[in-house]
Amino acid sequence: MSDDSASAYEKHARAFLKARDRWQTGTDVVERWARSIGPGTEVLEIGCGGGFPVTRVLVDAGLKLWAVDSSPTLLSEFRARFPEIPVVCARASQSTYFERKFGAVISIGLVFLLNAQEQAAFIRRASELIVAGGRLLFTAPLEKGTWADTTTGHECRSLGREQYESILAEAGLRVVATYEDEGRNNYYEAERVSACGAQLNP
Repeated sequence: MSDDSASAYEKHARAFLKARDRWQTGTDVVERWARSIGPGTEVLEIGCGGGFPVTRVLVDAGLKLWAVDSSPTLLSEFRARFPEIPVVCARASQSTYFERKFGAVISIGLVFLLNAQEQAAFIRRASELIVAGGRLLFTAPLEKGTWADTTTGHECRSLGREQYESILAEAGLRVVATYEDEGRNNYYEAERVSACGAQLNP
């Protein structure tokens, strides 16, 4: 997260946990994605929070997980719930991400908390972390716009589908699908197809 959003989520961590633990919206999308990439796939979750419900779904699908979040409070809960999962407390822009690559990266509820430059940098970094043929799943609206985060009041920003697809392509990622869950949240699924900056075949 950016400095502002990271601080905001740590400040409101307990309220976020209370709300998120009861909120199952989007789990069907995550479950379908997790099962499509197959059990045993090594997956990095960026912005794992307290681990419910997304991490639970990923574990139940048989994926091998690593996780990162910027909030010490949220990670304290995460470690208690999933002691077997390697986890690091770091902002998305500062983490070394275990100095390894993964078969897939998932980030739910994070990208749109970043400003436009941070979002582009996040996608480029995510691409670098994924092996060829690996997958990325993240949430952001298809429409361009701004709004206030319901938990913290922090300004959220969607760059819109056209710009996300352009950034993904420049990073060597190809959009393979978009999804909408029952709460009308949008998901982008992309595949790592080439080195960053390479020309992609249509």
